[in-house]
Amino acid sequence: MSKVDISLLKKLRAITNAPLKDCKAALIEAEGDLDKAQEILRKLGAIKAAKKADRVTNEGIVRVKYKDGYVAGVQLACETDFVAKNEQFIKAADKLVDTVLSFDKEEINSIDDLTDEEKQKLNDIIAETVAVVGENVKLLDVMKKKVEQAYIYEHPGSKVVGIVVYKSNNPEAEKIAKEIALQAVAMNPTYISMDRIPEEELKKIEAEFREEVLASGKPENIVDNIVKGKLNKYFGEITLLEQPWIRDDSKKVKSIIPEDFELIDVIRYSING
Repeated sequence: MSKVDISLLKKLRAITNAPLKDCKAALIEAEGDLDKAQEILRKLGAIKAAKKADRVTNEGIVRVKYKDGYVAGVQLACETDFVAKNEQFIKAADKLVDTVLSFDKEEINSIDDLTDEEKQKLNDIIAETVAVVGENVKLLDVMKKKVEQAYIYEHPGSKVVGIVVYKSNNPEAEKIAKEIALQAVAMNPTYISMDRIPEEELKKIEAEFREEVLASGKPENIVDNIVKGKLNKYFGEITLLEQPWIRDDSKKVKSIIPEDFELIDVIRYSING
């Protein structure tokens, strides 16, 4: 077969988004069989992906969806910002998220939580994407969590997403969740609240501050107060609820959260970690 049915060529191109040259070659090799042509393109994509696997991926996007009581997300890396903004690359990230949502698991914390079959499904999408965008593409991370209520804020550029998991019947609940998500994206807190800081971390930082204050020669009777002040300042900067609110720094974030709003989790999901 040397000639290609134009209608088949257009159909294969629409299905796979692969370059026309590759679509034509696949149809010729498959002798006009559309299913075989798609399989040929998948194998070609895997070959191209393998050839580009060592190329550095410093750009990318994060995509997150909330559907049917689950939040799922992926971190997808590429080589250039140009491709990160490419429509086909973004569609591939969305397809990856939808695939993660389809997995029969209530919680996924990393790629390591996936079965070999699940990994292969995602790798097939990656291979197809490499064939389309012409760059190395890497799946850096995946996540899935079962939630009751969630708000997702995607910062312009899709490099970072704020996810707020909560429980509330407050009519302003979504608005409150949005403010928390914006805060998390802007200020990148390490902890949500003081009571969620690991005891070992508290003791470690307190010991460091105490050693520092004693070494400075301060009188022992004021050391405790100085250490307490340093701890409050330090953790106030990295603990979400203790941070100054980005809209009004005279208030702490915890002051905007009403009693009937239960904050369950806050996830800052970023391409750069």
